[in-house]
Amino acid sequence: MGLFLVLSLRIAYLQIYRRDFFTQLSERQHYGLFQIKAKRGRILSRNKDVLAESLNFYSVFADPFFINDKARYAKILSQELGVPRERLLSRLKMKGRRFVWVKRKINWHEKKQLEKLNLSGIGFIREDQRFYPEAGLFSSLLGLVDIDNNGIEGIELYYDHYLRGKQGWVRAMRDGTSQRLVLTPLLTRLQEGADLILTLDTRIQYWSDKYLREQVEEFQAKKGSVVVMDAASGDILALANYNGTKESGRGDNRLNFSRNDAAIEMFEPGSVFKVVALVAAIAEGEVPESIYCEDGRFRIPGSVLRDWRPYGELSFEEVFHKSSNIGVAKIVESMGRDKFYEYLRKFGLGERTGIDFPGEIRGSLRPAEQWSRTSTYIIPIGQEIGVNLLQLARIFAVIANGGNLVAPRLAEAVCRQATCKGFDSKKENIFSESVVNKARDILIGAVEQGTGERAAVEGEVIGGKTGTAQKFDLELGRYSPDRYRANFAGFILSTSRPVVIAVTIDEPKVSHFGGVVAAPLFQKIAEKIVVYDVE
Repeated sequence: MGLFLVLSLRIAYLQIYRRDFFTQLSERQHYGLFQIKAKRGRILSRNKDVLAESLNFYSVFADPFFINDKARYAKILSQELGVPRERLLSRLKMKGRRFVWVKRKINWHEKKQLEKLNLSGIGFIREDQRFYPEAGLFSSLLGLVDIDNNGIEGIELYYDHYLRGKQGWVRAMRDGTSQRLVLTPLLTRLQEGADLILTLDTRIQYWSDKYLREQVEEFQAKKGSVVVMDAASGDILALANYNGTKESGRGDNRLNFSRNDAAIEMFEPGSVFKVVALVAAIAEGEVPESIYCEDGRFRIPGSVLRDWRPYGELSFEEVFHKSSNIGVAKIVESMGRDKFYEYLRKFGLGERTGIDFPGEIRGSLRPAEQWSRTSTYIIPIGQEIGVNLLQLARIFAVIANGGNLVAPRLAEAVCRQATCKGFDSKKENIFSESVVNKARDILIGAVEQGTGERAAVEGEVIGGKTGTAQKFDLELGRYSPDRYRANFAGFILSTSRPVVIAVTIDEPKVSHFGGVVAAPLFQKIAEKIVVYDVE
């Protein structure tokens, strides 16, 4: 009787006072919490073409507790899914683990084949895999996601907080036979990622990419980049990079990510940079009627400055039409080092443009007090200063849009459930219209009758500037005699909104002049744009 009383009291104690403990223990044996990723938002062009989207796939997992013959399972799963047998066996043998991944992101047909085997302890979770319909066209911009669909490169990384949405949680339980894992309804609600609308125009991107590739290959160049920008807003309409070797496709539906050199590579711009001296001289009233260009050879502190052709007396306009190094150096010499430095800073040089893309380089601009005796003469002609192509493009945008320094942008809006929120475009007025209009007319003349003639489009108002920059050779300790960068930057004023196109071709071999290599690439893209006319 006494023993029965003791047992009864023990049972009562366990049922009443230890009830929560055993309830939790039971749940731990039968339930597990698993994270479910929300569907990632799409990325679309300004034309609403889909550039990135998530497609349904399935991921395979196992509960090792219900797998007795682990070696046999590892062999079967390895044969079916192509996962190394040793890796699977190691996972299945993990002590205390009730959930291990077998393989992530298999397709529907693979899932059906595996289900036919009726393997106990094996389950499936629906997951998404990123797909990029436009092949390699936007490969240097869109970026990458990891296995869990988190952005890790490019736009996917920069706007990850909008695209990824909010995750949910589910409880996984065994069914009545304790043989199969079943997912219960969501415990926390999923919120799908927002769609991202880019400023990029699919057609202009196609033309820019196509003609850039052709030009790099024709001139046997190392690589090249193109930026096409709406000069009024800073919207990037196209941004293409080509390194001469990259493939256009993606293996296994993954993005073949390549470098966005237009944003992350710095280079000395050469004569295309003379446009800064042009605007500064007009703004300061330093516009002489004529300048003696020393017949092509001008001794400066520590060096000798040369023109590609010997010039004598040139008008102010002719200095820029003919791209005289000596003429530009003399203009800035009369202006003074400190005053010219102020204009470099006004154009935002030495600072990032603020484009919505990770890793942009700020360029290189030393404080004026650190300049050498030579710097005042050679920085105005594009040496001893580093820029990226976006910085060069927005310098020309200032002239094309009436004097406003714009911040280039790649994203136009973010949309969720038919409600869109636009991103603000940023600009700052830094010059009067009268100043930039004079500079604009001179740059139009440089295309109509100067070094930029090959950029002209018949019947259209085009302005711009060529640049042929010698590359500095660190091993030689001086500028290379045979390595160049060919540049051209300019604008189209006869479209509904002014458009800037900036081009750089690195180390072309067939010819190295900006007017021969880069200007025709500008022309090819411009011819398409004026017909299409960006809205």
